Amino acid sequence: MSVKRNFAYNFVLTASGYIFPLLTYPYISRALGVSGIGICDFVDSIINYFILISMMGITACGIREIAAHREDCRQRSRLFNSIIALNAISTAIALAVLLIAMYTVPMLAQYRRLLYIGVLKLVANVFLVEWFFTGMENFAYITKRSLIVKCLYVASVFVFIRKSGDYHIYYILTVGAIVLNAICNIVYSRKFISFGLKNIYIKPLLATFFSIGLYKIITSIYTTLNVTWLGFVTDIDQVGYYTSATRLYTIIISIFTAFTGVMMPRLSALHAEGNEKEFWEKIHLSVEALACFSFPLTVFSIIFAPNILHFLLGDGFEGSYLPFRIIAPLIFIIGYEQILVMQILIPRKHDKVVLRNSVIGASIAIIANLLMVKIYGATGSAIVWFTSELAVLTATLVFICKTTQYRIPVRSVTRYALCYLPLAVILYWYKTTTTGCDLTVIVVSGAIVSMFTVLVQKYYIKSPIAIQLINKFQFRQ
Repeated sequence: MSVKRNFAYNFVLTASGYIFPLLTYPYISRALGVSGIGICDFVDSIINYFILISMMGITACGIREIAAHREDCRQRSRLFNSIIALNAISTAIALAVLLIAMYTVPMLAQYRRLLYIGVLKLVANVFLVEWFFTGMENFAYITKRSLIVKCLYVASVFVFIRKSGDYHIYYILTVGAIVLNAICNIVYSRKFISFGLKNIYIKPLLATFFSIGLYKIITSIYTTLNVTWLGFVTDIDQVGYYTSATRLYTIIISIFTAFTGVMMPRLSALHAEGNEKEFWEKIHLSVEALACFSFPLTVFSIIFAPNILHFLLGDGFEGSYLPFRIIAPLIFIIGYEQILVMQILIPRKHDKVVLRNSVIGASIAIIANLLMVKIYGATGSAIVWFTSELAVLTATLVFICKTTQYRIPVRSVTRYALCYLPLAVILYWYKTTTTGCDLTVIVVSGAIVSMFTVLVQKYYIKSPIAIQLINKFQFRQ
C-alpha cells in the first residue's frame, strides 16, 4: 500500500481520536464544568502514566520488528507472541504498583472509584496491539474499526451524560471505547498470526523495550506527568484549564502525527535495505509537510485563542486562554522533533541518543515544575512543556547534524516565518476591530488564513506539497 494511502488512513485514524471527542467536548465542558473535566483528566493522567510504564518501548519495538518481518508468517507470529508476553509482564507490575498507590497515597483515595474504572483501561491496553497493525501497514482495517467505535462513543455521550455529577459516566464511556477497540483488535489479529507461548524470546527485545521506554517515561515528565503534578500542587480547576488548552493542541498535531506514524515503518525498511537516497528524500518531504501547515495554524491559534476556546468550551474556561497561546508554537517544535526522533534516530537505532536527549528535557521540566507550577498553575505547566520540548529539539538537532548528512533548513524555515508576519498583522487588526460573535470571527479569520496561505505557498514559497494539494483541490472543483 502506498505512503499516500497509508497517510490518508492513518490521518483519519489519528485525527478521529481527537475530532470525535471534539464533537462532544463543547457539550461535555458545559455539562460537567471545569471541575468535572479536571477530575476526569487528573485520574486519566494517572492511569496513562501507568500505561506508559507498562508499555515502555513496546510500540517502537513492535512497529520496527513487525515491519522488518511482515512477510515471514512464522517469525511474525513469534514476534507478536513475544511482545505480548513482555507487555503482559510489565502490565502486571504496573497494575500492582497502581493498586498499592490507590490505598497508600491520600490524594488518590477520594478518586478510587474512578481509578478502578481506569484499571480496565490499563489491562485492555495489552490487547490493543496498535503497534502490530502499524508495522503491518494495515491502516485500512484499524481506521474503519476505530470510526465505528467512536461513533458509538459519541452517541453514548449525548444519551447518558446530563449533569455535572455524571463525570464518572463520562469516564466509563471513555474507558469503554478503549476496551472495545482492544477486543476487536486482538480478535482480528488472529488472521495474521498464530497464538502460542512456544519459542517466544523476550531477552532480545529488552534493550529497545527499556531504552525507548525510559525515553517515553522521562519525556512524560513534561507531558503526561505535568497534569498529575498540577493536580497535586494546585487544584482540579487548574487541571481543567490546562487539559482543555492542550486537548485542542493535540487535535492539531494529530494531522502530522498520522504522517509520522506512516513514515516510520517505511523508513525503517529503507534503512535496512541501505536505500539512503530515498530515505533522506522522505525526511525532507516530512519537514516540508510540517512547515506547510504548522505556520498558518500557529499564527491563527495564538491570535484567536480566546474566540476558539470560548466557542468550544463556553464560559468558565478563561484560564485556558494563555496556556493555549503558549503551547501553540509546539505544533512546529514537536512536529519537527517527531521527524528527527521517529524518522531518523529510531529507524537508525540511535536509541541511547533518544534517551539522553529526553533526560535533558526532563531535567529542565523537573526544575521548572518545582519553580513555576505551584505559583502560576496551568500557565506554569504550559511554560514547562514548551521549554522542555524546545530543549529536546535542540539537543536532537545537534546530534543529527554532527553524525549524518542532514542540515537544518534555516533558509526555508526563516522564509516561512517572514512570510507569515504580514498575516499576523492582518489577523491582529481584524481581531481588534471586529465585534462579531465567536463563530463569525473564527470563520472569517479562517478564510483569511486559507486565502493567504494558498497565495503565499503557491506563488512565493512554491512548496511542492502545497502546490500539489492546491492543484488537486482545484481539479476537483
